[in-house]
Amino acid sequence: MNKKKEISKSDIFYLVILILSLMIMISSITIAYFSMMASQEEDDTKLYTGSLVINFIDGKVINNPTLIPRYEPTSINDIDYVYINEFEVESTGTLDQNIDIYMEVLENEFVNNSIKYKLFDNNGNEVSTGYVNGTNTIKIADSKYLEHGQKQKYTVMLWIQENEENQDAEKGKNLKITLNVEAIQTIK
Repeated sequence: MNKKKEISKSDIFYLVILILSLMIMISSITIAYFSMMASQEEDDTKLYTGSLVINFIDGKVINNPTLIPRYEPTSINDIDYVYINEFEVESTGTLDQNIDIYMEVLENEFVNNSIKYKLFDNNGNEVSTGYVNGTNTIKIADSKYLEHGQKQKYTVMLWIQENEENQDAEKGKNLKITLNVEAIQTIK
């Protein structure tokens, strides 16, 4: 027995609708793709990275400096009886940076208001000054702008501040500080 299946007019109608729908969908996707590619500019998609390199020229830790009382240094070259620590911060990514610099005082056997610090930038300009009291964290630079691809050298000075009194009690005391740099990346 040979049975033939008859194709009805409704089956043909649905088949035509299906083919037309597929053609419309494919052409719509193609048009949307090429429209998107034509309207996209070269700079539309960018990847920004923030990277900070810190080169501690004299070491990251300030430990047991030998200090003699003196008055506050007047410039970056006034280095008699001063402990100096130099470090360089470089922005190596594609983002500019706002950097904060901290001194974390890990150990301090000196009396309050005995030890002072000064931070100088690359050009010998004073960034900040203050006392190192107790064991805490001191922000010595706040939001210093550093453009990507640029370097900035800093110099930290520490000394015993002369107070016109006998300061022999400060002999043999220890001071241990770590320098930390934090960055917040910015996009121009």
